[in-house]
Amino acid sequence: MIKGESTVSEKGQLVIPREIRKALDVQRGDKLAWIVDDDGTIRVSVAKGDLMALKGRIKSGGRSVTVEEMDEAIKAGASGE
Repeated sequence: MIKGESTVSEKGQLVIPREIRKALDVQRGDKLAWIVDDDGTIRVSVAKGDLMALKGRIKSGGRSVTVEEMDEAIKAGASGE
């Protein structure tokens, strides 16, 4: 278990303790997802890999494919065809 403590600034900001940043590989620009449970417990997770953030960044240059075509490609890859 890793523990740390932060103080909230006048602007509502806080610093994540170094040990926790290192353990979670939190980098500048990363987003954190906060969840407050009914009992007041707070859960925080690193929101890395948001696929919607990638939308429009890669140009395919091709046509869209159907789910069936994707399934066929996956089956072909799995069977080594």
